[in-house]
Amino acid sequence: MAGKLKSSVQRDFAAAVKTAKRFPGIESDTCYGTPAIRVNGKFMARLRTEAEGWLAIRCDFVDREILLQSAPHVFHLTPHYENYPMILVDLAAVDDDTLLQLVERAWRRQAPKKLVREWDERHNPVPAKPPAAKKRPGKKRAAKTR
Repeated sequence: MAGKLKSSVQRDFAAAVKTAKRFPGIESDTCYGTPAIRVNGKFMARLRTEAEGWLAIRCDFVDREILLQSAPHVFHLTPHYENYPMILVDLAAVDDDTLLQLVERAWRRQAPKKLVREWDERHNPVPAKPPAAKKRPGKKRAAKTR
């Protein structure tokens, strides 16, 4: 199937795979005969050749509604995907930062929790707590008399 795709679609999908490979456990594969992205064997996204250049990617329902309303020229939904946590993305129209965010969210959704935790520990380390301030001895106040 990949040989039948236009070179621009192949290039756009290759860029999506490259973005996804920033995260551990990403594998290139096929799904329903189309190029796909998996994380540790779990489906994450696939190229829809019947809607040339559109990527079907895992996406939570709340995020999906926000994306559909904010950029209808980039994001789409067909009746087939209405009941699935997926969104269709026009790879030719999506910017690199948005694609990275979509891929990371999909990866977090599908990756094993241990893999996500290890990623977060390496890339988002918890800042060290500043040393506790020493308590200064307080002045004793004279008791008020009325």
